Amino acid sequence: MRRVVSLYLPTWLTDRIRRRTGEPPRHEPLVTVHTIGSRRLIRSACAAAQELGLHPGMTLAQAQALVPNLHVAEAIPDEDDASLRELAHWAIGYSPMAAPDSPDGLWIDIAGVSHLFGSEEELLRDLTSRLTWLLRLLARNDMRVV
Repeated sequence: MRRVVSLYLPTWLTDRIRRRTGEPPRHEPLVTVHTIGSRRLIRSACAAAQELGLHPGMTLAQAQALVPNLHVAEAIPDEDDASLRELAHWAIGYSPMAAPDSPDGLWIDIAGVSHLFGSEEELLRDLTSRLTWLLRLLARNDMRVV
């Protein structure tokens, strides 16, 4: 029976922009955008932007009408995917089968490995603890995932 952990990281892409550039400050709203046809759509939104009602799939024009001081960065899907691949590489400590789920997630196949942590609950507790630590470390420093 397959057992899979799905990590949803809704601010992974905007956090990556902040790690790379150091801007804008965390309390200021930031979105990444991409173009589909003739529409510019939000690909990701930081926590501050989400609190203001912005979300992936919303048009940039609508977002800027709601939040005039919005910081906008062009999405770079290849770089976004590369950063998720690095995170998947980090997750190999939990399973030999970990894969990015673009644009903001990760799958970890934990079938047959939970006993190495004592139980599935202990594996999840350890994963959550270490991932929280990693995300805090990344938020404080300009460093790569691995």
